[in-house]
Order: sequence, then structure tokens, then C-alpha cells
Amino acid sequence: MAGLQKLEKLSAPHCVLLAVHYANESNLAALRALTALRNTDFDVELAFQILLTHLPESVPPAEYIEYLDELASGTRAPGDDPAAVLDIAPVEGLTNAQARKKRRKLELLPLVHPLYKAETELDPLTQFLIHRAHQIDAQTGLPNAIPELVAPFIGHSEYLRTWLISTALPLLRLMYEYYPESPAPSLDDFARLRGRRAIDLQLANLRQSHAGTREGEHAARDLRGVVGPWICGATERKRRKLSPDDRSASITEKPAQEPDDWEALFGWLVDTSKADFALVSSAITEWDGPEDLDLGGFEEGRDYVDDDTQRKLERRYAQTALACLYLLDSNHTDTLQTAHGLLSRISDLLGLEPPPDLTVTVEALPSCAADMPVLQDLKASTLLEENITRTDNPLTEPKQDAVHLVELLIFSAFVLSSLQQPFSLREVARMFLRNDRSEQITLLHKIVHTLSTSAKLDGEQWRSNRARLLWLWNWGSSQTGNDRHAQGILGHIDSKTIETETLKGLLEGSQFPLVVQLYIRPASDRSALPLADVERTILTAVLQHYDNASNGNRTRGGMKRASDIVAAFKSHFPSSGRFRRMQALLAATHAMSFYSLILQHGVPFQPVNIRVSADPLSLIQKLLEQNLRSYTHLDDLISIGQNLIVAMPATIMDEDASHTHLDPAVFEKRKLAAERRVIGMTVEAALAEDDFETAYSYVVNRLTPKTPSPPVSPALSKSSQRFSFGSYDSDTKEDDGEDVAWRAAVQAGRHRSSLSSSQTWGSANTAARPDLRRLEQRMELLSQALLLAPPRHLEEVLAVWQECETEMTNLLAEETEAEERFNDAADRRLPGAFAEAVAIQPRREVGRGAVEEAPMGLFDVARGAAAAFSKSAFPLRGSGGSRAASGSESHGDTGRASVDLGSDSESMHSAGDERLRRRDMVANAVTGGLASGLGWVLGATPVNERQ
Repeated sequence: MAGLQKLEKLSAPHCVLLAVHYANESNLAALRALTALRNTDFDVELAFQILLTHLPESVPPAEYIEYLDELASGTRAPGDDPAAVLDIAPVEGLTNAQARKKRRKLELLPLVHPLYKAETELDPLTQFLIHRAHQIDAQTGLPNAIPELVAPFIGHSEYLRTWLISTALPLLRLMYEYYPESPAPSLDDFARLRGRRAIDLQLANLRQSHAGTREGEHAARDLRGVVGPWICGATERKRRKLSPDDRSASITEKPAQEPDDWEALFGWLVDTSKADFALVSSAITEWDGPEDLDLGGFEEGRDYVDDDTQRKLERRYAQTALACLYLLDSNHTDTLQTAHGLLSRISDLLGLEPPPDLTVTVEALPSCAADMPVLQDLKASTLLEENITRTDNPLTEPKQDAVHLVELLIFSAFVLSSLQQPFSLREVARMFLRNDRSEQITLLHKIVHTLSTSAKLDGEQWRSNRARLLWLWNWGSSQTGNDRHAQGILGHIDSKTIETETLKGLLEGSQFPLVVQLYIRPASDRSALPLADVERTILTAVLQHYDNASNGNRTRGGMKRASDIVAAFKSHFPSSGRFRRMQALLAATHAMSFYSLILQHGVPFQPVNIRVSADPLSLIQKLLEQNLRSYTHLDDLISIGQNLIVAMPATIMDEDASHTHLDPAVFEKRKLAAERRVIGMTVEAALAEDDFETAYSYVVNRLTPKTPSPPVSPALSKSSQRFSFGSYDSDTKEDDGEDVAWRAAVQAGRHRSSLSSSQTWGSANTAARPDLRRLEQRMELLSQALLLAPPRHLEEVLAVWQECETEMTNLLAEETEAEERFNDAADRRLPGAFAEAVAIQPRREVGRGAVEEAPMGLFDVARGAAAAFSKSAFPLRGSGGSRAASGSESHGDTGRASVDLGSDSESMHSAGDERLRRRDMVANAVTGGLASGLGWVLGATPVNERQ
């Protein structure tokens, strides 16, 4: 009782100092009694300030919760025994002046925390609790005591409830419940956070922990229990004004205009999806969005988001999820599966039908709607990152069309992956929006090439892959766009190109039966490609293998592939001229592969050399030069030459009708010309190797004249001037073969072999004289040349003939002289009377050495020259033997012909009808040529010109 009396005598400053003493000593019972007994000296704010300034933060809030409630409600009670707890000794010795002085020096903290100075409408208890919570966190680092302090009073103030939910609760969960081992900000720092910086800090631990987890199972928890509650205080934070220090410190850290907290969260989801799509997908899949909040039960049924805002946020949440899909840059199949799961989640959020499973068959793939307005409004710029999150972006607008479009793009990426062309969803979207035909064709080529060169695929796999390509082209729809052939990501390509490239892939993959089923004999009436295009594509593939072949043998490499394709499809194109030409080309190339052939710069022969050559027959000339005695394979070489002429390799794929559909008669003429040209080459090769007998046989037996030589004409003259064995004109004239024939005969007639003509022989029989035998053969070749050569070239042949005739005359003169010596010696050995009788008989001149008397006039000269030529043109025609008409390469001696040709009747009896006709042809040709020549001398006009 005495203590209470003393208390009454204390001044107000003494009481304040005593209350400070009790607070420092944590003597809450005495403080409670003091403030109750001296109620007039302690208003609510002063009592809260004393507690705030001097009560140790380590004191458990439970010990002064009741006292705080008494102060706030104004129902102060001194306790059961206030006298027992009151002790005024600490201030009893102070005078009033000393007490007042100390009271003035006493510094008490303001009740409002600096962060909340703008909250002027807060009551003292709310201000005290918030300030006390910051003190506890700052001094003890144990914010877990904050709910114990604040929770009993959340019914006192809605602001306090919101502050506890949005500020204290998220921080406590981060520090103690979710990530106790991770560093966390102080309550002061956390309360200062706004916008994106706050979201980044709150979810930083989530991304770090996700690195060690596969599913990111904490994502939804953190959004629900940390970020969601924090956003509930957005309204209070907007009202809160920063102090000058806070404002200056934050200017460089964030933009002046902070986005809405929900927008900041959506932005974080979009940005994070680019680096960690699985985390964002897991978060969106498990978190139901703005309505899914874990407020720790402190909300007590209150809604912090109204219905209208809730609907807007839900649509924005779905739009954010769609934006995350369009920013997906990974092309892994697992990522596409994750994207498909997120798309299912979006469909669920919007109440739409979920997409089918990614692994469905081609027939079950989603199809493009007949009319999708979203496809008409799309531009490439809508996919830019700065535009993808805009609320008016048609790609991410939370509507059925937008969801269906991203579904088609996801399935397109997955189908491309199944075709061994991994693409991310973003890359597929870019390609679709760019609508670049060249880019789409390049992708189509890559797909077909990869399928063709990868592991062996069976027919069913190829059939399925073709169906996938067609789906990528039209997305299962028959509709077309404004500038597209179909709706799919390959829609800028026409269907013919799609089918043609697919056909090439089937050919490369050797799926010949499937080609027949799909393109040549389809089950439906409507063929995927016109038969002419199928033929062209097949032959193009054949030529591609042919051109890439390194060897001409059709049993190896590219030639084998080319031959297999031709063999598989030639029966389906029985009337195709191109297929026949291709077969001829392959046959010629295969036959040439058995010979050694090196082109310029030491490069071995390859099949493509035939295709690029303007004159394929010239390769036979090189073949003969590089392969000894290859000229003996005449029939093989003729077959090669004729096949090359039939194939016309350089024009085999030309659309020119003159190259595509040739008259069989034209082919036969070209084959005949090629045969004669090849024979001419072999004759030249045989002569180069000094094999005169083979060259003689080829000329006599294989280059026989077909018709009498035609009159001279300018066209023939021009053609013959062009001629050489090493040249070829695809527009070969009809007489080119004959041109080759007579030149080959002339070349063989000029040839002088290693056999010497100066050898002497002991017998007068010409059959035993090889030099005479060779000379007679040469003259026979020249006589053949006279029959084959055009009239304007007769002088050239006659010049060679005269050289041979002069040589023959000399040889026969020597032979005659030897005979005379032999006869004289024999006469001297006869009996006297008989020898004299023989000597009296005049000797008859025989043989080629006989010289006729020259005529007196010019016409007599011409007539005499023709007669002389007719008598000496065929020195071998009088022989009774006949030469074989076959192309055999071995020839026996035919014997020397009678020297005296005699009359025509004698020649008729000694030779067959063929020999006679040939003689007449030569005589007529020579007579006509000489008459024409002499007529020019006389100034006469030839008969054919007069006519």
C-alpha cells in the first residue's frame, strides 16, 4: 500500500522514466500496473512507443499480447497485486527537475515505421505491430515470431491482415518452410520489393532447386504460397509512397513505371520459359492461376480478387501459357511432349477439347478447320518477342482458333521430328508465318534426302512417311489460302512438287512396287501425278545415278542402281522412246567399261563423260587409240556406236519432239551411218597398228557400196568438207556413212606396210610375190573407193590410183623382163629347128605394162582414157577365185589376177554378176567424171546440167 501511495506522488516524467525502466527490464507486469494506475500519464501512443523503443525484441510476443490488447481497447487493468510488482526505487531519488531533464533527453521511436509513413489512416496498434515486426526481424533475425505477434490482431485491421498475408507470410515461407538453407532478404528489404524484382527474388530459389529436380515439383507451390499471397498486397503497395531515400535508390534499379504485379508474374513465366520450359510447364500445369492462392488461412473467406478481375486474369494466364509455347526453341522430342502437355492444360483452362495424343497415327492427326479467321490476320511480326505477349496478339489470344493453330504447329514439329528433321515449335511457327516457298522446298528436299539415305525403310514406313508429308502440306484440309496451295507449313508448294519429290525418295529407297501402286497404277481413278511426269521423274533419277557413277559396269555402283530402275519400270512404259534410248545408253556404257579409257589430264573415263560429250562417238576413237588390237572387236564397237546414236545422251530428257519421238526409219539411217563411221575408225586403228589385212577385210566386206554415186551437189560438197573420223554432228546427213566408207578405202589404199616392194623372187608366178599381192589389194581398195566416192572426189582417188598403177607397171615390167630372160634361156636349150621356129613367131605384149596408142583428138583422148582405165581398174577381177563376203578377220591369198584384162566379155566370164556390176559402176563413174572434166576443158555443158 505504501508503494501505491509513493506512486501517486511521482510526477509524470518520473512515471515515464519508470515505465522505460520496466520495459528495459522486460518487467511487463509492473509496466502493465504502472500504465493502468497512472492512465492519464500514458496515452496509447506513448505506451506503444515505450514498448517499441525499450522492450527487448527477444521477449516472446505471447507475454505482452494481452497487454497490447488492453492498451488498444482502453480497458487497462493493473493486475491482481499491483503493489507487489511495483518498485519505484529506480526513479525515487530523482528530483522533479532531474526527471524532467531526463525525460526531455529520452528518445522514443516513432510509432510509424518509415516504410509506412504514407499510411496515415492506420491506427496506433496496427502501426505498432508492423513496426514491432520489423524490429524483431532486424534485431533477432527470427521472423517466425511475427505471426505470433500479428495474428491475434488481424481482426482488428484489414490492413494488418493484408500485410501479414502479403509481406510476412511469403517471407516466412521462403526462409523457414521452403528454402531454410538459402539466404533470404530482411523484412525491410522484402517490404520494399515491387514488380518484377520482387518476382525474381521470390522465385530465384525455385529455379536453383529445379536444377536438381526433374519435374520442378515446387513451382506450383511457390506460386501458390509465395507469389500469390505477395500479390494480394498490391493495392496497399500502390498507395505506399517511397521516402526520398528509397525513391532515389530505386531510380537506377527499375523503370519509373512499374507493371502490374500479375503482369510481372506473367512476364516472368514467359521469360523463364525460354531458358527452362519444363519448369514453367510444370508450374502452369500444377497451378490453377490467380484463383489458386495459399494464404495460410488468414484470409478467413475473404476474396482478394473480384470476379471480373479474376476472369481477366485467367484469360491473361492462358495467353501467357500460349506465349510460352511460341517462344519454345528446343527441338527435342521430350520438349515437344512437354509442350503438348501444356497445350492440354491450356485447353482445360479454357474449357476446350484437349488435343489428341502426339503418337497417333497419320489418319488421326488434327486437321485444319475449313475457315480459321486467325490464319487471315497473321503476320511475321506477330511472333516477335516484344509482340508475343500483347493482349491483342491473334497468335496468343485465348480463343479456340489460336489454340487449334498452336496444336497444328506442335503436331507439325512432332511430325517433322518423326521424319528425322527436328524443329522447335518456334522455328515451325516462323516458317509458317514467313510463307517462303524456297525455304519450304529446301525443307522438303532435306526430308526426302534424309529418308532416302537413312536406314532401310520398308514399304509401309514409306507409305506412312508420304502421308505425313501430305499432312504437312495441307494439314488434312482441302482448303487453300490467298497465296497458298494448301494450309500446312509446306502449303506454298504445289501438290505436284510434293508428289514428285516423294516419288524421287521412293526411287532412291528402291521402293519400286510402291511406286507402281501409288503413281503408275493407283487404286483410285485419280492419279497423284500424270504418267508423263512419272516417266520423266523416273528417268531423271536414272540419269542422276548414271551421272554419279564412277564405273560404267552395270553390276556395280551407280550404274547398277540406274539399270535396276530401268529394269523395274520399262515394262510399264512399253511405247516410251526415252526408255528405249536409256536402255541403249546403259548398254553402250556397260560395253565400254571393258576397255581402258583415260581422258584428258589422266582422268579415268566415267559414264557422265558420254552425257556431256557433244560427240559421244569420238570416245570410240580414243578407245581404239588406247586399247591395242581393240579394232578386232568390230561387232562390239559397232553395237556401242549404234547404241550411242540411238540414245542421243545429250538430248535424252529434252522436251523437243524431234528428240523425243523419232521415226524408226531415221533411227535406222543413223545406225547405218554410225556403223560405217565406226568401221572407218577401226580401219584407221588397224592401219595405225600396221594390220593391213584386217583393214582390207573391213573395207572390202563391210564398206560395200549401196547405190551408185550420186551427182555432184553443193550440199554433198559442204558435208564432205566437214568430214573427219573424230567429229560428229547430231544432224548427220544421209551420205555421211558413205563419206566415211570411201575415205576409209582411200586411207587403206594409201597404206604402205612394212613389206618391202623391192624384194626379188625366183618365180614369175605373182601368187608367190607378196609385194604384188599387196599392191593388187591396195588397188582393189582404191577401186572400192571409186565406187563409193562422190564424183567431185574422183580426181583425189585417181591420183592415188595412178601412183599405185605406176608402181604396178614397174613391178610388171620387172616381171616381164625376168620372164623374157627366162624364155631366152629356155630357147637356147631347145633343139635347133624348133628353136628357130619359135624365134620367128612375133611375141605378144601382155600384162599391165602394155601401152596403148594415144588418140589424136580431145574426145579420142577422153575415150581412150576411159578405155585404158576400164582395162586396168580391176587387176584382180579376172581371177577365178572369189573372196569371202563375210566380216571374218582372217583372209587367204586370192592369187594374182590376169594381167591382160582383155575385153568385157572375158571379164564377164571370169567374175560373177556382183563383180561385173561393180566393174560397170566404176567404169560409168570414171567415164562420167572424166567426160565432165574434159567437157569443162572444151567449154561444153554437162548433160545433167542441160537437163
